[in-house]
Amino acid sequence: MNAIIATAIAVPLVLAFVTLLVPSRIGRVCTAAGGLVTAGCILAAVVRTAAGAGPLDALSAVFLLPVAIVYGTVGLYGTWYVRVEAIGVDGDEAYRREFLALTNAFACAETVVPLLTNLAGMWVALEVTTIVAALLVRLQGTENALEAAWKYILIASCGLAIGLLGVVVMYAAGTGVLPAHYAPSWTAYMSVAGKLNQDAVRLAFMLALIGFGTKAGLAPMHTWLPDAHGAGPTPTSAMLSGVLLSDALYVIVRFAAIANAAAGSGLTLHLFFVVGLLSLFVGAFFLLQQRDLKRMLAYSSIEHMGLIACGLAFGARLAVTGALLHVINHAATKALAFFGAGRLAARFDTREISKISGGVAVLPASGTLFAFAGLALAGLPPFGLFRSELMVLSGGFDSGRWVVAAVVLGLLVTAFAGLMRWTTRVTVGSPPADMPCGERDVGAIASMFLAFAVVLGLGLFVPPPLRVLLTNAAAIFAGRQ
Repeated sequence: MNAIIATAIAVPLVLAFVTLLVPSRIGRVCTAAGGLVTAGCILAAVVRTAAGAGPLDALSAVFLLPVAIVYGTVGLYGTWYVRVEAIGVDGDEAYRREFLALTNAFACAETVVPLLTNLAGMWVALEVTTIVAALLVRLQGTENALEAAWKYILIASCGLAIGLLGVVVMYAAGTGVLPAHYAPSWTAYMSVAGKLNQDAVRLAFMLALIGFGTKAGLAPMHTWLPDAHGAGPTPTSAMLSGVLLSDALYVIVRFAAIANAAAGSGLTLHLFFVVGLLSLFVGAFFLLQQRDLKRMLAYSSIEHMGLIACGLAFGARLAVTGALLHVINHAATKALAFFGAGRLAARFDTREISKISGGVAVLPASGTLFAFAGLALAGLPPFGLFRSELMVLSGGFDSGRWVVAAVVLGLLVTAFAGLMRWTTRVTVGSPPADMPCGERDVGAIASMFLAFAVVLGLGLFVPPPLRVLLTNAAAIFAGRQ
């Protein structure tokens, strides 16, 4: 294994053990440094891959970028979370150590998933993320947290059981074509795609879309997501939304690439439309009636995963490229949004939107950046999500699917209304008279500015190496590589 990639895996893995043993004041500094080191290693590997010298393919490189963005910023944000927001939780020091250890373990598991091309290996890695994520969600020990953790375990495990059945069916599709007792690697399937049993491949993709789509937050398998995002610690919510959903989507795209190469793209595109439009509908309309700040962001995640699925469903190169870019933009924007939401909830001592006002006045930096995150999630320029949404819609209209593209646009407008309503309610206006104003938490503010740099930067400019990766990853999805 390439040394850079090995380092990206080893750093959070080692920190998962170290932070459990050392005092939390040391552990939070180690986690912040480890997040930045891991992010640097991933970026180096991605740049090398774009130049044709890296150990990854383009699809793995694209889906690794959310890990670099979110884990790199979560480490910095955690320096404030562990020091301030975690106070008041039963067993403060024990909670802090366990939180840091599980966060690093979660980051390690999330890093491994996009590095794998073995279908069985991807299933195992996603199963590990389920276990660690459930432990993080229940960490605060409240009734809501425990309920959300159990709900997540039950639904995600059922989904992964269906996903495993998809792996088994895909394995059966390769028997008689590939050598006996072969490893179910993506490259092996692609090398003999034309000889695979087409019906078995189609069935395997359907099972994978349902099973792994549960982890990706695609409707109607999404029901765990609002509870887990809302009940978990703020950094965990950012990692769930920004990385875990994209990891599950990565596995689905691998299955789709095999199906496209072996049996044509007809079935995959139609099924992506079904779950994509349903997810957009659920996310958009539930956004209109949210009362909890973090649950609002959770339904926004469902909406954006639906948009990504629709981008893949359009099939046009511009739409698919836009969908893959949207994965990266969504990770950065959702990290920024959850960080801001956590800061506001901690200062106002509530997550109820009706009880929060004047966020910009109370927290000048965090409140303003949260407002920018809300504008970005709503799809306004000049932020990255606007660029990728425009690419998806342009590709949809160019592909001739005018009706579907118009429906997608209408649902995006509905989501826009909900996001703007609640973001405005939280950030503008006058705060309570006795509310202290100002902030000096360097780590948390720095993490938000780093995420914002990506959110704004990818709206203004897409670096040439990233363009190359997105183009090549779109070709992989189409079954041409």
